[in-house]
Amino acid sequence: MFAAAAATAQDEKLPFQAVAVPPDLNISEGRSSAVIRSTRDWTVWVGNLPGLVEDLPTVDFDRYTLLVANAGYKTNGPYEVKFDSVSDLPNVVRVHVSITGPTSCPTEPVAGHYVAMVVIPRTDKPVQFDVSTRDSTCPHR
Repeated sequence: MFAAAAATAQDEKLPFQAVAVPPDLNISEGRSSAVIRSTRDWTVWVGNLPGLVEDLPTVDFDRYTLLVANAGYKTNGPYEVKFDSVSDLPNVVRVHVSITGPTSCPTEPVAGHYVAMVVIPRTDKPVQFDVSTRDSTCPHR
């Protein structure tokens, strides 16, 4: 179904579905992204995380590719990491992610790692992440 639809347009929007991110997920201190295409890749990726993570999502890699966008560690959160679009181009899948923060104006900033994950229909194409950052309207303290 997805392959036939993708072949009919030059810039086909791919459907994507958010995956629950464990609250204790610590990927890296800086911004990063990942494309995970198989159970083996997933096992290696999880094994390289700096700490033990519980409640990792289960992904059917025969049907889906997992995309991960990480804003990194932020001391002045909370931040929102959001997948805006996923486009299937002839030679690449282009992903647009926005990072906004802090998303609320807490009296005390919330430090943490801010991450989003989605699944897309399985693809072997290279994936390009375009990330935009937006500052919130919170007054600086």
